[in-house]
Amino acid sequence: MNIQPRKSTKDLTAYDPGLFKGRYKLDANENPYGIPAGLKKKILAKAAALELNRYPQPGAGLLREKLSKGLKVSPAQIVVGNGSDEILLYLMLAYLEQGEAVIAPAPAFEMYGVIAKACGGRFVPVPLDDKYDIDDRAILRAAGENKPKFIFITYPNNPTGNCFTASRIKNILDNTGALVVIDEAYYEFSQKTFLPLLKKYPNLIITRTFSKAYSMAGLRLGYMISSAAVCENVNKVRLPYNVNSLSVFIALEALKNAGVIKKSIGIIRKERARMYKTISQKYETIKSDANFIFVRFNDPQKAKFAFEKEGISIRMFGKGPAAGWARITVGKPAENSAVLKIIKRGV
Repeated sequence: MNIQPRKSTKDLTAYDPGLFKGRYKLDANENPYGIPAGLKKKILAKAAALELNRYPQPGAGLLREKLSKGLKVSPAQIVVGNGSDEILLYLMLAYLEQGEAVIAPAPAFEMYGVIAKACGGRFVPVPLDDKYDIDDRAILRAAGENKPKFIFITYPNNPTGNCFTASRIKNILDNTGALVVIDEAYYEFSQKTFLPLLKKYPNLIITRTFSKAYSMAGLRLGYMISSAAVCENVNKVRLPYNVNSLSVFIALEALKNAGVIKKSIGIIRKERARMYKTISQKYETIKSDANFIFVRFNDPQKAKFAFEKEGISIRMFGKGPAAGWARITVGKPAENSAVLKIIKRGV
């Protein structure tokens, strides 16, 4: 049998971040603290009453209602997904025609390009400027040349960690007919958002996740906020039971106990400042608004070996616009101190 995949799939490679199992896992921007043990125990005890033999509510109805109250939008303006990755897929399935362009700054979250290509689109990366800020004029030039269906912007950016200049993003919103997706996966660490601009820009879409601040990366739960019209089109391609009952239940409990769960954010932000102060004295480093540090080592291979020798897993970039850089998740104080020990020693 020699049945070939779609042309758009054939040239893709399966996602592989190239990680290894170390004693300290600082490679995937996860919250190192997890849901507090006492609260987790109470949540799981209550979860035992779930009727897992029944299908979950289509569209995660209760969760949408709860989110809408906190965000001060209509439930019709929210779509919940199996991680925000799935939301990105649904957006492109709903809107992207064969051969249409998708634009994003580079470097940025890798899945923008992967999903665009898988859906038959053309991915057009636009380099950041020399200060690692978004180059709005270059984005708009590329938009004029390529007539994109989407422009994706991560805010704070992944992997650089910085929030781009807001006025530059507004300039893009003011001068494009494309759907502009602002990925706010790390919003809780930056406290900067474009949510108030939803009413002004009908082409604005914001995505968020429970993976980072809420310590729920393993439960795969994200959501988008946009106009009711955009959400309606996305719901047309959304699988009817795309998020499971357990994830939705835990998310609802997490929102009830947000104050307890989010205590870790202050600690992470304090540790982020400590790490940046030390690392930036020795290596080129971008000041982060997220829960990770982006650093360029003089000798990436030597740095990779040094961290692996100490059992510390960080994300090293070997190709693309981030080649030669490393992304280090802000962990617990002892984990961060182990990182800084290597930094001070020099790699």
